[in-house]
Amino acid sequence: MGSEEIKLKDFKLKPMKCELNFLSKSDGSAILSQGATVALASVNGPLDVKISSQSIEKTTLEVLFSSKGGKPSVKDRYKENVIRQTCEEAILSSLYPRTGITITVQELEDYGGLLSTCVNCVCLALLNSGVAMRHVFAAVLCAVDGRGDIVLEPAVEQLEEARAVMNFVFDERDKSLVTGFTEGSFSEDTYKEAIERCRSASDLIFAFYRDIVSKYSNVIG
Repeated sequence: MGSEEIKLKDFKLKPMKCELNFLSKSDGSAILSQGATVALASVNGPLDVKISSQSIEKTTLEVLFSSKGGKPSVKDRYKENVIRQTCEEAILSSLYPRTGITITVQELEDYGGLLSTCVNCVCLALLNSGVAMRHVFAAVLCAVDGRGDIVLEPAVEQLEEARAVMNFVFDERDKSLVTGFTEGSFSEDTYKEAIERCRSASDLIFAFYRDIVSKYSNVIG
């Protein structure tokens, strides 16, 4: 583990930039770039919803993903599912019974790592909205190359040639795994190592969140 920590000590994320309150008509919004990949997310709610859609125990969460091409696809529904599962774990939905929260995510540019960028963008939009959350969350992408090595934040070319791609989402409180989505073939040992490396790398994303929220608080203060 010690050698792994040394490796990650020098690891740097793709450059990240974010602007909160990007959309004036949303309760919370964020535009986030990780490298050249860019996503836009907005949060509306808690709002009144039709009785048929209400839950007496919690808010009804709806996630809508829009690709750059505009035509819905199976991959788009997959992204919605990932984001919905992640948000259902994070949002204190029992505080908002008989209401609805809608999260809209839009792909602006995809140069690799779109799903993890979208997840992180949604977290920032939720923070901006003020919706009560159990924990803040961060997604980290990694790939397993042809030699079986794990590559954190792979480039597009590395993703195309990878034998496996993994997205892991962690909570900030104790770095536990919130959701994980993988594709491709890999060994159990590789999977465990990938989780630990991505868990360590998530510290950099949480630090970025704190910096952005702090700057925003200073602006509105």
